[in-house]
Amino acid sequence: KLSMEELLAIQRINLRGAIPEDQSVLRASNQGEPVILDATADAGKAYADTVDRLLGEERPFRFIEEEKKGFLKRLFGG
Repeated sequence: KLSMEELLAIQRINLRGAIPEDQSVLRASNQGEPVILDATADAGKAYADTVDRLLGEERPFRFIEEEKKGFLKRLFGG
């Protein structure tokens, strides 16, 4: 599993959004509705944030967890 930093380094792209795994996506799909309309769903919030960023607005990346480095990685780098 790649970390967000590894993925961005490989792709060499500017990140505009990251959609978390969320059961609401399946539920919305089964109901035939876009998950972005579910204001309580993490995935819906992430899609809305992504759209706002594409429109030039500043939005935090709420659902990206920073990779925690272990003792050896901090000691030796990596």
